[in-house]
Amino acid sequence: MNVSPEELELEKKYLKKTLDIIKASISEDDARIQDKINSINEMKRYIWENNATLDDAEIASGMYNVNNEVGSTNERIRRLQKLKRSLVSPYFGRVDFRSNGYTDSIYIGINGITKDLDFYVFDWRTPIASLFYNYGIGDASYEAPLGVIKGTIDLKRQYKINGENIERCFDSELNIDDEYLQEILSHASSDKMTNIVNTIQREQNEIIRNITDRYLIVQGIAGSGKTSVALHRIAYLLYQDKELTSNNVLIFSPNEVFSEYISDVLPDLGEDNVLQSTFSDFAKSYISDYNEIENFTSFIERYYKTENIAEEKYKSTKYKLSNNFKEFLDKYINKIKTTIAFNKGIVIGNKEITKEELNNLLNNRYDRYPFFSRLDAIAEYICDSNNISYKKYGKVVRKKIKGLLNGDTNVKNIYSNILSSEEYRTKAGLKQNEIFTNGKILKYDDLLPLLYLYFELNGYPKGNTIKHVIIDEAQDYTLLQFEILKKIFTRASFTILGDINQTINPYYIYSNLNEVNSVFNQKGRYIELLKTYRSSEEIIDYSNQILGINNVCSVRKSNSIPVVLKDVEKSEVVKHLLEDIKIMKENGMKRIAIITKNNSETIDLYELLREQLEEISLVNESGKKSLSDTVILPSYISKGLEFDGVIVYTDKNHLYQEKDKYLFYVVCTRAQHSLTVYNQKKPILMKKR
Repeated sequence: MNVSPEELELEKKYLKKTLDIIKASISEDDARIQDKINSINEMKRYIWENNATLDDAEIASGMYNVNNEVGSTNERIRRLQKLKRSLVSPYFGRVDFRSNGYTDSIYIGINGITKDLDFYVFDWRTPIASLFYNYGIGDASYEAPLGVIKGTIDLKRQYKINGENIERCFDSELNIDDEYLQEILSHASSDKMTNIVNTIQREQNEIIRNITDRYLIVQGIAGSGKTSVALHRIAYLLYQDKELTSNNVLIFSPNEVFSEYISDVLPDLGEDNVLQSTFSDFAKSYISDYNEIENFTSFIERYYKTENIAEEKYKSTKYKLSNNFKEFLDKYINKIKTTIAFNKGIVIGNKEITKEELNNLLNNRYDRYPFFSRLDAIAEYICDSNNISYKKYGKVVRKKIKGLLNGDTNVKNIYSNILSSEEYRTKAGLKQNEIFTNGKILKYDDLLPLLYLYFELNGYPKGNTIKHVIIDEAQDYTLLQFEILKKIFTRASFTILGDINQTINPYYIYSNLNEVNSVFNQKGRYIELLKTYRSSEEIIDYSNQILGINNVCSVRKSNSIPVVLKDVEKSEVVKHLLEDIKIMKENGMKRIAIITKNNSETIDLYELLREQLEEISLVNESGKKSLSDTVILPSYISKGLEFDGVIVYTDKNHLYQEKDKYLFYVVCTRAQHSLTVYNQKKPILMKKR
């Protein structure tokens, strides 16, 4: 409901007052920052010019003061940048909250605006701002530092502000006004993910502000805002915990394209970007014996670009990624610990250490250490017992005692022995023994068990500063991966987000994402997001048919654009693509993606299109990472991305089959407004879950 002219005039006055406060603060901060910079430069100049006459303590004290001043100045600069961003849109919401006989008008924006202890705008992350997200008109409450504050919301108002202009101002009785949300959803998508701070829904807000559960597991359907929620949750945690910094938070993302896509959200919210990595890149820092470690995307590509995977290879890979193989590895590790022993003693100088004493050190005295790390402790003990330098001779002693063991301590050799064993062949259901090819490239399906063996036998890395871990696209992680990450980041809390219907790993499928909770001893909280804000009703209806599901609720209203299904001969594909892209653009589609089944199709089609469509860009794992308005990319790179219009292409000889149904579902649900599917008239159906 639009406000009256009188109310609008009052709102304009409040906006002007707020902008004047921001401008005055910017001017003050500019002057203070310049004074600070001058002071820092003067301190540096003094230390430099008097270096010869100052003692070490004075120099150290001077540099300490300089660093402190630089730190506080950088903080002021960050605050100034936030203020300047606030000039564009200082706030987006207001609630009038009545409590204990007093009514306060609470304006809510991305950044808080204060002057002389008066709050003109509250940061969206403050406790009182939760009123805007959680309640409509009527009884309401929020959790304050001193306890729960109860009261009544008498007015709820939303704004669209651009600089000094109020473009929209209206009252709403519900959570987030449906009309306003639909307006935002109807906008064309952008090349980067944007913040959703002005349209956060109540179920999303509960996840964002959750600080009581150490482990959160979120199952969210395609387009439910899982990644946006995760990023806003990071911004909230950084605001709430003053000891938490961006360097204490790590996001595991599916690929570098996705990392680039989400890179603007946290800066838009006034926070620095946090650490990001794919699992394979993370593993590289611990396994250095290979020139290259295959990433998940390349691993998946190996499967989908091959029409018929050899049965033996499929069985072996599936078993390597299974939970049963983890149990097998645990038994093998236990066997190593109980059978490897010293078969003779060692003489250092004139002193002999018997094999019995060595075995006692191995199995009893140093049993608190990881098994192979005990050799370092034993070597140090021997050096200390003989009054020789461990720093100088420790490696030599370790090498000697290692040679006295009756078993191999090389993890790659151990893994090779496991794969070639008769027991592995039987459990994997193979006709012949597996051979571990120890080449320059470590394949993804060998990475996980090899990494687990290495950490279990040599110890997990310690001393990291990570306090919170975000794992996106969690359905493509095995329980073993979660186990490894939990043991590395022992002090961290976890936010885990995924969708079992978007599984693209053909070897490992969850029946329920809450299975991950077993890694956290069932101490995690499991939450489901069941509304999609991405795709139109027509696109959702078609996508549902692929998996035979009907539990998807589309918030976006019908746009009367039907899903287009067409047969296209390979010789005619360029002509049809150009026509369809033209039609989509005429219908207001700004960002359009051609999504192929695999990377080979992507490259071949790109070469055919590039001369006739100059603005098209190729996006794949080894090429371009940024997204232009018209792109072509393979299916498994498209995860997490969204476009106004999507053309799903595969030729008639390489259709999506039953085994590809989840991948096909992922591709179709990238579309917001328009979806055209080539050569796949009948959706792939499976029984309802």
